[in-house]
Amino acid sequence: MTKSLIAAVILSASCFAQAADGRGAFIIDAYGDSTTAGVMSSGGKNIITPGNEMAYLQKMLQSKYGNAIEVKNHGVPGAQAAELLYKKGTEDASGWSERMANSSAQMILLNYAINDARHFYFKDKNTHLESPEEYGRIITALVKEAKAHHKLVVLQEPNPICGKVERWNVWPYVYQLNEVAKAQNVPVVKQWTAIKAKRDWQSAMSADCIHPSESLYQQKAQQTFDVISANFGKELSHAGS
Repeated sequence: MTKSLIAAVILSASCFAQAADGRGAFIIDAYGDSTTAGVMSSGGKNIITPGNEMAYLQKMLQSKYGNAIEVKNHGVPGAQAAELLYKKGTEDASGWSERMANSSAQMILLNYAINDARHFYFKDKNTHLESPEEYGRIITALVKEAKAHHKLVVLQEPNPICGKVERWNVWPYVYQLNEVAKAQNVPVVKQWTAIKAKRDWQSAMSADCIHPSESLYQQKAQQTFDVISANFGKELSHAGS
């Protein structure tokens, strides 16, 4: 076997191994609450729809940048930002640091605010009560740690909520999120702002007025896609290479 042939065989084996272990893929880890998970209110029950924002987002990204793009949905119904930062029942923030150190993702999406506002409004026991200012500090810590581990970070405003649950007063959390985005120089998807600007936007919500309908999840995915593409198109275009 000639040296050039040996080199070709080695290169081929290396490429096969890289494909097998997932290297070359562009992984996006999406963290958030039930609106990330894809919950919809239907027939008096909450279900997780396959037509959720992250599923649509992956299709859109793969259509433009290739199948090496993978969006992993880590949405947890009822979750608030503090649960991601702190180990359960403690103020120990090493959990997020460990997760970022061990993560193979190139990009982190963060979508929290609704439950943060809800728990604070009701002053729920056994939760980390997050005032808007405390929420801002937590999001800042999440962003800084992710960036320290060389992750690209995109923040997402929550979708607005309507009806009786409006009393939770989510807007101050949206404001804080945007302040963090400016301070940390990371892009933010203006979900709250864009949806609120639409006439009769409430009709696109599920019956509980907290979770989007499937069509609104698709619209949210388009908005997230636009922000990711505008800011990180170059990195995405190299996926799989």
